[in-house]
Amino acid sequence: MSTPFEQAFKHMPTPAFIIESNTGKLISYNRNFEILFEHLNAAPAASWETLCDDASSQSWHLLNQKVKSGSIERCESLIRVGDKLINMQLELQDLGDSVLACVYNTDHMDLSAAENTLLKYALTESSAGLWIWETESDLVSCSKSIATLLNYPLDKTPRSTADWHKIVHPDDVKKLATVVNEHVALNQDYYEVEYRILTGDQRYLWVKERGRSYTKGPDGSIKKVIGFMVDISHQKALEEHLRNQATFDELTGLLTRSAALTHFKKQLGLAKRQYTPLTMAKINLDANDRLSQLSMEARNIAIQTSARYIYKKIREADVLARVEPDKLLLLLPNTSVRDAKTLLNHIINPTEEEKSTLLEGNSDPMDFCIGIAAFPEDGETIEELALSANQAVEDGQAKCKQIVVN
Repeated sequence: MSTPFEQAFKHMPTPAFIIESNTGKLISYNRNFEILFEHLNAAPAASWETLCDDASSQSWHLLNQKVKSGSIERCESLIRVGDKLINMQLELQDLGDSVLACVYNTDHMDLSAAENTLLKYALTESSAGLWIWETESDLVSCSKSIATLLNYPLDKTPRSTADWHKIVHPDDVKKLATVVNEHVALNQDYYEVEYRILTGDQRYLWVKERGRSYTKGPDGSIKKVIGFMVDISHQKALEEHLRNQATFDELTGLLTRSAALTHFKKQLGLAKRQYTPLTMAKINLDANDRLSQLSMEARNIAIQTSARYIYKKIREADVLARVEPDKLLLLLPNTSVRDAKTLLNHIINPTEEEKSTLLEGNSDPMDFCIGIAAFPEDGETIEELALSANQAVEDGQAKCKQIVVN
């Protein structure tokens, strides 16, 4: 070693030692490492095999290869100090012909110490939290920021994997367990997963969890995992809103054309496989061109009222979508033309109570014109059926009929 390096190494505040790469011999150690042994009236061992109690399961040769390849930078090991075994965290750095090992006692690791480092700066937001998981003992240590995030007293935060899973949404437990178990089993460096977790005030919070291997054993197995948890509820709410915009019509709450197409094709596929009838109906809500004379607000109220009325009249298996501003498309699975006409007649002939409600909402069933197309007579694809139903609507308007079969 060079003189400057020797001086720096000797006066390092962290206990450290240097191992010869080829032999595993301890070729040097600093004063603070020596003091650890003096306190117990012992002297440092001469080699890795005699220093480390785990060496029998992981030879220095294999560990050195992992250090040089970068697959291990930090590990935990039981270090012999006299007649005692002390669990220590070792940070290993390849120096070419030797390896520098910096030692940290981890028997009583204090989570608050981690938060008092630069991590604390990252945890100033109330939506972030830190935890540490010891894989062998299954001990989970949560920070105050986790307690704040989840609205639990610190002493009520999860202390084990089982405790943690108890407050994870039942639909998300399997996903979380699979990701974390794979991380440990495959000795991965990093994982990320999103799930819902129950807070102290009994509501589910969407969180993103990022876990990283913190320390490994000499054999490369993960000993500790450190993780961050971030509140992503607002992000999930936005995603849901965007999905709804793409799937559901904002005014009526019905499916959009593109979203309905998936449902339509699925029902058509079932009809083809099971040889069952299927009917499509195109509904013009303004066949008399009355709505176009209204203000935009009044017209929207009329369309909304009509759509809600029709939706309540159809069956659970039927699929209703808004495909144009004043036109709806209705798919009736397992329904013959005769049965479709019966159902649609109930729509254009409301009860007195229903009619009163419709008129209050600027809607009038007399404005409805419905064209019917049947599979397979009028088409064998959704596009062909829609075209046939649209033609029937146009014929109905021309003939002043409310229900027309193509």
